[in-house]
Formats: sequence, structure tokens, C-alpha cells
Amino acid sequence: MRDVERSGEGLVGSTFGELPARTPDWDRAATVLTILQEVWGKSKMACPGLPAPQVKAVDEAIVTLGKAITAKDQKSAVTASNAVGLAAPQLFDYFKPDAPIAIVRMDAMYRQLGIDAHFGDWAATAKDLDSLSTDFAASKPAIEKRVPTCHRVGGTQTVVGDIDQSLTTMKTSVPAKDTMATETETEAGALQIDTLELLFDCPPDGAPPKSGLGAKCKVKADCGTDEVCDAANAGGTCAPDPATASIGTTCTTTSDCGTDSRSACLTAAGDKYPGGYCAMEPCNDVQVCAPGGTCVSQPFETPGCLKACAADSDCRVKDGYVCQLFPTTPPSGFGPSDHACGFACKDDAGCTSPLKCAAATGKCTP
Repeated sequence: MRDVERSGEGLVGSTFGELPARTPDWDRAATVLTILQEVWGKSKMACPGLPAPQVKAVDEAIVTLGKAITAKDQKSAVTASNAVGLAAPQLFDYFKPDAPIAIVRMDAMYRQLGIDAHFGDWAATAKDLDSLSTDFAASKPAIEKRVPTCHRVGGTQTVVGDIDQSLTTMKTSVPAKDTMATETETEAGALQIDTLELLFDCPPDGAPPKSGLGAKCKVKADCGTDEVCDAANAGGTCAPDPATASIGTTCTTTSDCGTDSRSACLTAAGDKYPGGYCAMEPCNDVQVCAPGGTCVSQPFETPGCLKACAADSDCRVKDGYVCQLFPTTPPSGFGPSDHACGFACKDDAGCTSPLKCAAATGKCTP
């Protein structure tokens, strides 16, 4: 189901394009649609009890996308793409996640608001903003209760104020029909919702666990089922068994990356990872990486486990990966390494702040 949501977001990105040009990438959109059809078919087979209205909505969105991408109809394509995201809250609720359904809904609603503003439907944009404000107000007590318990996710201490400011700005820009200001806030808002979703995945502050994932260990017997003792991580930490969580290998869907619940396939079409890239998301000092992986902050992405490296030769060089420097996640890094196999950067946007890109080498530098 994470692949379904990821594919929907990838389709929004490829059919809507980036600010300010909003130029669609129709070839990429066609490829991501193929991935969506595959993972959605698997999801329906594995979970026949999924809510019928949302199943119908995704089915209809896929049909619309097939026609709209062929016709290069941007408005129909991006609207249908985000219909997948709008169905996601109820689909995820089937699995009883920790994050309130209102927060999951805000993710797609921020995108919908930007879409409606871009195409000049200001009546719909105003309704989107009302929905966002209502969901945020309903979620605020749960968010404020969680924030003091988690230092492991960057940005949580300011996220409530950041979203308040975003909504306040749009309460001015939407009535003024200021397209650029509104779209800019929706882009920022979507990143803020990513922070909220991580907040509800974050293990509470406190001492390291005494047993299980993230606990200290000397031998495998000290750890739980499907865990190993990773001596390279802080001298011995219980970590996912590599047999259940591949990191750095090629993939098409998450099922190619193992059975661990945090496994994720970063695809070539949806996430721009050539050949696909098996990762784990999220990660921190308790939700540690499988051996061979390291937890790093990525630009505009969830902190995740990528393949640790010491040299380019440790990476899939033929697919364009290099041994790249990343900031590690707060408070002091959830390593064991700050170097992982990733993209060669082209400019500073390809590096996580405060790192800068040395374009001649493709390496991020302090």
C-alpha cells in the first residue's frame, strides 16, 4: 500500500511538474502508471476487505490516467493522480496506523489545493483550505502531545507553528487569487506533513530499549526473531536480519526488497533512482538499519537507510551511484556511517542542507 501511495505521488510529480514551469514529463508518467497498476493489483488481491468506495476511486483514477497521459491532458492527469492520494487515508486506516487519518488526508489535500489554485478553480481551492484547517485543528491535540516525546525527527519542535503559518498565509493568498504564493505554500505544507507522519512513527524519547530492535547486543541470541546483532553499529545493536531487508539492491516494487515492514523500493520512475533502490524508511536510533545500511537525511525525503559505503566502487557505479556524503539524522547521527550510495549531485538542490554540491565531482561537501 505504501507503493500505491508513492506511485500516486510520483504521478502527481510527473504530470504536474515542478514550480514554476509546471512542465509534465509524460514518458515518466506512463512508466509510473505501469508501476501503480502492478502494485494496486497486488494490494487488492492481498487485501480483499479494503473499503469499496476507495477501491472504486483508485480503479477509476487508473482508467482516467491511461486516457489522460496518452492525450497529454495535464489537468485530467494530475487530478486523477491525486485522486489516488485522496483515497489513501481510508486505505491506510484499514491497517490501523498510529498517525491520525486526518494527517494522512492533509498530505493529499495540500497537493489538491495547489492543483486547484494552478488551474484557477478558486471556489474549490477555498474548500480545500477549509478542509485542511479543519483536519489540522482536529489533529493538533494529538500532535502537541507527541512532539515533546520525540527528538529523533528533525523539525518536530517547530512543525505546529510551521503549519499554522502556512495556513495563515493561504487565508490571504487564496481570497486574493495569488496563484504563486498559494502553490508555494502547498509545496512547503506537503513537506511539513511528512514531518508529522514521521512524528507518529517515532519511538518515544528515553533510554534505549532493553530488548528487540535498537537494543545493545553481543551475539544474535541477544536479539529477537528476524534480527541480528550488528557489531558495526555502535559496537553491537539489534538490527533487522538482512534476509528480510535488502538495502541498495535493484527493485521494481517493495516486495523485491524483503519482508521487513520498513522496506521500500525507491523506483527509477517515481523517485528517480536508476534501476530502483531498496531502502528502509523511516530510521533512527531505535528503528535501526539492517547491517550494511546507514541512516541518513535525504533532501526533501524521509530519513532512510541507504547502503553504507567507503568508496564509489562499493556502489552500483554502472547505474550512476556514487559514495555520497549525507548529514545524519538528529541528535548525533544514527549511523554507522555518514557516507551512503546515492546520486551524483548536479547542484545544491541534490544535497541535503547544509551540504553543497561540487558539481565537477558530483559530490556533496560540507
